[in-house]
Amino acid sequence: MQAAVIHATTMAIKPIEKAFQDTFSGIKLLHLVDTGLVPMIKEQGELTPAIIRRFARLLESAEESGVDCIQLTCSAFNNVTAILQPLCTAKLFRSDEGMLDQALEYERIGLISTMKETPPALISYLEEKRPGIQVKSLVNDQAFQLMLRGETAEHDRLVIDMISSMEDVDVIVLAQYSLAHLEKAVAVQVPVLTGPKAAADRCVAYLKGLTQT
Repeated sequence: MQAAVIHATTMAIKPIEKAFQDTFSGIKLLHLVDTGLVPMIKEQGELTPAIIRRFARLLESAEESGVDCIQLTCSAFNNVTAILQPLCTAKLFRSDEGMLDQALEYERIGLISTMKETPPALISYLEEKRPGIQVKSLVNDQAFQLMLRGETAEHDRLVIDMISSMEDVDVIVLAQYSLAHLEKAVAVQVPVLTGPKAAADRCVAYLKGLTQT
């Protein structure tokens, strides 16, 4: 079994590798990275034809390698899956769908992000699944820039502050893979959900299903 993992930042590689290793080590991962995608979406503020074309090239490379499914790891680009799935033989998985489906079990959802481009993709998924669901979003773009510069401790402090200040929600969602290591950094009274483990669980279940058919 082989899965391609598509990244827009190298920060997502370790979290998803660990998640797959913890879930089922028998899957071979093919990592495809295009670090030019984040600057593009930050400049444009949304998915554009140019961004979609770059994703299409990554997906083509993945399919040429004969992978059984393709896992995205950057939440800001998740809506590209609906656009490009009809062009792909392999199943495409959003980075967040496993996590968000868990979040949908709750009435009031709190999103924590460090890219302002991330919440719209998550909120649109949640509202499509459950119209009228309550979503509260906190974003700190500065934290993402700190992470890019290697200032991890200060990044973590800002994210922890956001988690601590999130009130009146039933569950907290750490919207990006680069935040997953902070899942247990704060003692809060509600569940804290992260993407990598939920994504790996869903991907592995899909691949195991293929071997049984």
